[in-house]
Amino acid sequence: MTGPTTHPSRRHRSLRRLTRDQAGVFSTGQAEALGLEYEEIRAHVAAGRWRRLHDGVYFMANTKPGGSSVRWAALLASGEGAVLSHDTAAEVYGFGRLHREPRVEVSIPESRREVAVPGVRVRRSRLLPAKATIHDGWPITTAADTVLDLIAEMRSPFAVVGLLTDACRSKSVSPHEVLRAMGRRRRQRHRQLVKDTVADVIGGVESNLEHKYLVRVERPHGLPVGRRQVRDRVDGVPIRKDVEYEEFATVVELDGRMGHEGSGRHRDSRRDNASTLRRKATLRYGHADLQLPCAVASEVAAVLRDRGWSGQATPCGPNCSAMR
Repeated sequence: MTGPTTHPSRRHRSLRRLTRDQAGVFSTGQAEALGLEYEEIRAHVAAGRWRRLHDGVYFMANTKPGGSSVRWAALLASGEGAVLSHDTAAEVYGFGRLHREPRVEVSIPESRREVAVPGVRVRRSRLLPAKATIHDGWPITTAADTVLDLIAEMRSPFAVVGLLTDACRSKSVSPHEVLRAMGRRRRQRHRQLVKDTVADVIGGVESNLEHKYLVRVERPHGLPVGRRQVRDRVDGVPIRKDVEYEEFATVVELDGRMGHEGSGRHRDSRRDNASTLRRKATLRYGHADLQLPCAVASEVAAVLRDRGWSGQATPCGPNCSAMR
């Protein structure tokens, strides 16, 4: 028969319950609110049972903390109102994989003084709401604000389009949510590009490559407007065609590397074969092909005309080769 639970045991159980939701990490303020004395914390650290991660922030183990523990340590060390933001927020939401900042990125309210936390990039922001957004247990900027925060630091229009299409394709954010969030900002870098790209995403564009085909090939060369992300089935298996000119029995597939290797390549072959059996021409282009958009436009136009299109590709500029 065991004796009554001691007060220290109850305090430690309360602390462990708290840290279950914080990947084993806690602050001295949280511990003291549960009744733990600072001397108790220091004794556990000295005995090698706990580990200090930042000033006033500890890990209830002496092993190397994992990614979630590192994020929680950054949030607690950054103080009141801190939320994950920028690349770290994008990682939590599952988009923007090409734009990773190696440090944990956190934003704090503009009303607070600047803080410096080793290994953490802390920004002050006037855009944080009074009540923090919670996603998967994390205090975090909204997905739409995360997208716009990252875009505000980008120079390349190509990178802007890539992030927008990646974020919307991930289903973490919708195009309309991005527009609403941008409407709440007085200033936003690449504002018109964001508006234009969001409109194209709503029209079915899902990748940088698909956007490049639309704005460099189809639109400036006066080609018919294709239907995008057309759903179909092959032997009962659902497929999607990137661009279909249904009236002219022509399909354009735009293949970046991601999603078109291994089993993806087999799926592409079945899709192309099904189009052939239905007497549809399939043209396939990658990033390298679209470095010569005029040549691609000329090729697509030739196939479309062969299949009944009465139009003709128009030059995109004085040096356009589509008409040669």
